[in-house]
Amino acid sequence: MQLIERIKQHTGIALVDAEQTVSYVQLVKQAEQVASQLAAHQLVALVMENSVVSIIDYLACLMARAPMILLSDITQLELYTEYQPNFLLHSNQVSALTPLSVGQKTHDDLRLLLSTSGSTGSPKMVRLSAQNLDANTAAIVEYLELDSTARSITSLPLTYSFGLSILNSYLWVGASLVVTKTSITDKAFWTLMKEQAVTSLSGVPFHFETLQRLRFFNMSLPALKVFTQAGGKLRNEVLQAFAEHCQANGLRFYVMYGQTEAAPRISYLPPEHLLEKIGSIGISVPEGKLTLVDENGGKITELELEGELVYQGENVMMGYASSRVELSLDQGVQTLYTGDLAKRDGDGYFYITGRKSRFIKMQGKRISLAHLEETLKERGVTENACLGQEDKLVIAYANSQHQSTIVAYLQELSVHPAFYQLILLDRIPYTNSGKVDYPLLKREARWL
Repeated sequence: MQLIERIKQHTGIALVDAEQTVSYVQLVKQAEQVASQLAAHQLVALVMENSVVSIIDYLACLMARAPMILLSDITQLELYTEYQPNFLLHSNQVSALTPLSVGQKTHDDLRLLLSTSGSTGSPKMVRLSAQNLDANTAAIVEYLELDSTARSITSLPLTYSFGLSILNSYLWVGASLVVTKTSITDKAFWTLMKEQAVTSLSGVPFHFETLQRLRFFNMSLPALKVFTQAGGKLRNEVLQAFAEHCQANGLRFYVMYGQTEAAPRISYLPPEHLLEKIGSIGISVPEGKLTLVDENGGKITELELEGELVYQGENVMMGYASSRVELSLDQGVQTLYTGDLAKRDGDGYFYITGRKSRFIKMQGKRISLAHLEETLKERGVTENACLGQEDKLVIAYANSQHQSTIVAYLQELSVHPAFYQLILLDRIPYTNSGKVDYPLLKREARWL
């Protein structure tokens, strides 16, 4: 794997946290010690926190060619029993879970399994190969113009494909990463930003909305040069404010678009075109290709005509999995039908216009509305319907006693109250065909 070979060649500082500085030489040595306790092509359930020890564990799995499922905490292990993980890895400690003789051997190229549906608990996983990860990392490094002088900070969870891609790309070029569990609302985060001279800050729309409220533009951060934003559409007025700030202060702001299925980056908007192309997801990442197709799968060549966004590239996943037996499957066709509707302007820049299916981005995580509905039904909220759009979730229900159940579930998913609305109805409306009448619900909501 190119990522590992590159890491082994670097000699500078790799990771910094509040207590220590870890060189690339030390990082490789410690990862190799953990890797020696693992087995190639045997599945690892890795508890991946924003910590130095977790990053060592992650690299150990890559070195051992042991594919991994990333867990935000150990309690998530029970969600993935269908995959029969052979090892549990947490804080450099390896525990055997399933004998190596039990469970089908995974594909030789498989390296990583990531959830497709944010924090909703769906066991469906994206299968990513060494090639997928290497191809996407190389593309990110190229368009961000990264080199060994760059320094980022873990402002996003490393279990999230965006956060993990930052780790991969910075290690690829021999740059450094400040590792912290603190958030952008914590004073300690900004202390680290200043003391460690962080040059790049990344976030989802929620982060940049919060930064604007925190009067970020008044902060003194002389080392900061680059912003990267993904995880959903940032409101144009917020983006405009950041674009103008960056233009006035010689900073770069990259708007990016991606999906976990593409490991995860698909497109980026070059900073020099940010103000003139506000709202655009930009152009394909290097070595990738973006096209639009109509409802029949025919290629759309006309400008400003809406169609489904399709991406082709070596970073497109091997395919999906829902059980251990599917981890041995080969690489699928490297064409990704994103499910997003988009249009293309005369300069070849793409703009997302909607979704084909019922998924939304909630605080940077993709959530299946159908999965939300089914889970609520399983918890006794038999009459419910979910709809929404970027960072706006509406849940309609028909029994006032169920409100506490719904709120408790949303708390489990870490959905902030500012991003959802509950509507109590006499009954959930249905069409003549027996399906929930979502257009009528949308009119009832008055929030979307």
